[in-house]
Amino acid sequence: MAIAGAGIGFVSALLGIGGGMLMVPAFLGIFMLLDIPTDQRMHVAAGTSLSVMIATSIGSTFSHARCHDVVWPIVYRTIGGIACGVVAGALLSHRLSGQALSTIFAIVLVVVGGTMIFGFRSTEERIRRDPGLLRGSIVGSVIGFKSGLLGVGGGALSVPWLTSTGLPQRLVSGTSSVFTLPAAIVGTISFMLMGTTSTDSALIGAVYWPALPIAGTASIVGTRFGAPFSSRVPGRMLRIAFGVMVVLVAVTMLTI
Repeated sequence: MAIAGAGIGFVSALLGIGGGMLMVPAFLGIFMLLDIPTDQRMHVAAGTSLSVMIATSIGSTFSHARCHDVVWPIVYRTIGGIACGVVAGALLSHRLSGQALSTIFAIVLVVVGGTMIFGFRSTEERIRRDPGLLRGSIVGSVIGFKSGLLGVGGGALSVPWLTSTGLPQRLVSGTSSVFTLPAAIVGTISFMLMGTTSTDSALIGAVYWPALPIAGTASIVGTRFGAPFSSRVPGRMLRIAFGVMVVLVAVTMLTI
């Protein structure tokens, strides 16, 4: 769990994602070995993923802030929508079956992966257009909804959106990483309030709390190394790597 946390933290800071797209499938595999009902494993994986992303996003935010890679005005215009969207997504997640969540998760990954591989060819050639409060709130609510529904950090939507505004890749990665923090905090609280039929004492609602100190601490270490690399590796290469990675995860999810 510690090794997975460190690796996910590195990728999270490098690509500007919360790591949930890798963390949820990883936890899903681990929870198959625990006394968690089959139909609730996906919910617990999503809730636990969000709790670990609190640590990941804190480390990533500080790392990118030190590198001056965060566009704070965009963060301020988007954060309210993210928080509201997360609550709505978590509520819907609680009403869906584990299999339905897994299928939705995989479909979203395939779409996002294809978009990042074949779309948004060059941010440097675009004219920068900073979003206003209304647009930021609307997009933020969509990002938050997906985060609360699937237990991911929002980078799957925020990276393409920020790229479309004309930001260079280093600012896209940094700003997107900051989006993850409010989504992770609000999402974790929402999933902790959910009930499960599992008798495992390590569960608080739909959150497996031992994962937080183990994977969370390791992920912070990983983010310290990932953030500096995001400004050194070509943006197009980062997006292709991101796309290929999530498509592979989607295939894995569909075969579990």
